[in-house]
Amino acid sequence: MASSAEHILQVLEEAGVEYVFGIPGGGTSQIFALMHGREDRIRPILVRHEQAAGIMADAYARATGKPAAIMGQGLFMGSNASFGIMEAMLSSSPMLVVTDTSDGGAGQHPANQSGAGEYGSVDLPAIFRAMTKYTTLAASPKEAVIGTQLALKHATSGRPGPAAVVMRSAAAGGDVDVESPPFLHHTSGYLNTAKPQSAPEDIARAVDILAASKKPVIVAGNGVHVSRSHELLRELAEAWGAPVATSYKGKSALAETHPLSVGMAGVYGQAAANAVIGDADTVLVVGAKLSPQDTVRERPSVFDPRRQRIIQIDIDENNAGWTFPVELGLVGDASKVLGQLLEETRARGSTSTPAREAWTASLAARRSNLGYYDEPAMHVDSSPVTPQRLVTLLRETMPTDTVYALDAGNNRTWMAHYFEAVQPHTFFCPGGTAGMGWGLPAAVALKLAYGDRPVVCVTGDGGYMMTVNALSTAMQYGLAMICVVFNDGALGMVNQHQPEGRKIASEFVETDNAAVARGFGCFGVQVRDSRELPGALRDAMASGLPSVIDVVIDRGPSPDDFRADVRRATET
Repeated sequence: MASSAEHILQVLEEAGVEYVFGIPGGGTSQIFALMHGREDRIRPILVRHEQAAGIMADAYARATGKPAAIMGQGLFMGSNASFGIMEAMLSSSPMLVVTDTSDGGAGQHPANQSGAGEYGSVDLPAIFRAMTKYTTLAASPKEAVIGTQLALKHATSGRPGPAAVVMRSAAAGGDVDVESPPFLHHTSGYLNTAKPQSAPEDIARAVDILAASKKPVIVAGNGVHVSRSHELLRELAEAWGAPVATSYKGKSALAETHPLSVGMAGVYGQAAANAVIGDADTVLVVGAKLSPQDTVRERPSVFDPRRQRIIQIDIDENNAGWTFPVELGLVGDASKVLGQLLEETRARGSTSTPAREAWTASLAARRSNLGYYDEPAMHVDSSPVTPQRLVTLLRETMPTDTVYALDAGNNRTWMAHYFEAVQPHTFFCPGGTAGMGWGLPAAVALKLAYGDRPVVCVTGDGGYMMTVNALSTAMQYGLAMICVVFNDGALGMVNQHQPEGRKIASEFVETDNAAVARGFGCFGVQVRDSRELPGALRDAMASGLPSVIDVVIDRGPSPDDFRADVRRATET
């Protein structure tokens, strides 16, 4: 007989899980031990904190579309790792959580570190159920194996997300009886679920609506990334001459250098995107929930179902028509539905009309007049460095295929607003919980996925310090990503919204974040003048090491200078 730990590891291999992020502990130590000698098939990545494990699995799943596993002792997976699990849940990232209750076989009696849910212990299954698509509690070795298979099924089917198998101590390593039912089967059979698509009559109706439109616009969200439908999005936009705006999490769904791109919409978006959406008579929403940030807090001059015909594509029927009433909700995988729309569009022949040709032709002037990814402050060198200039120099210095991981706070608003994405699917951001500290561990995992491409984390000094331990993991596994720190010595967004003379709990002790990085063995340099930044970036790339460029930032500029929700509603 083989143990449940051996069978679970076999299940992970059968499912194509390549990496397990975590820290050995509790009953999971047995599974970690069995990976020795099998690293060519499934590789453990030792993190320094369970929070990093959850973030890394989230980012790796977004990049590859494959489920990543996180594993460790129950209480710490249910607390520390919850940061990444919640983000994966809200960002539709497939993730497998493997953990235990650490009850030590002392059910009903006092136990050390127990999360079994009885009196005197934490209720881990309830915690995981609150933030996953699926959680199962395994009481026997065979239940642990089958539960792992079902967790993988739920993590990857429909709208992806995290799923958890929580094992009682008796289930974590006991022998599995394979001779009696329920029988064990190859894991691939649980994962062969086809992605849903829309009914042909609904596709035809959607194309009828597009054909009747004079000013159609497409709003692309995270669903385009999840479904890997970037090329289909571009082809459909070109077929209709429709401008493409994105949500925050949809940024880089289409290269923002494309003539039809009007950039990111919303509170921190491009004025061109908000204005074009506002002028549209038909809005095709692809895989975007339309959060308050995306809709400028539901401003009618941007989105208004009373004067716009809205078609919304989403794999989750609850999301279609969630924010605004829609004329048509197309429930299905974005890739499948976009393919259906494109096929129906081509079957009808020419889609051109004089009104739509004029609409498409107006985009270049609209972008130019509204300062599309360009304003004077982006071209002025200074010491300390302005955020606008930092973003511009990143764009000008780094290769066009660079992959970016953003963090939370002012740093991500500067990047989202000023950085013009040149290639699809190059922007990754925490937009579910949108918590600080996501960017650095995410960049480490993205380097696993994009080993031959540059990967850059952009974070503030606050977020950097929250998860700086991820640099140690990057060093251990030779993951030469670059972390660019916006160092303003403060919680920038918090500090800027506190009145002068009333600043409290928002400023840091002066810190050289590059020196901290050098302590891990990384390449690190602090930059105080924008003219030094291109050279620092090139040196970081040449070092072959995980790198930190600590950029001392001018506190003067504020994202409030371009925030759409603090401008007049009539401004276009």
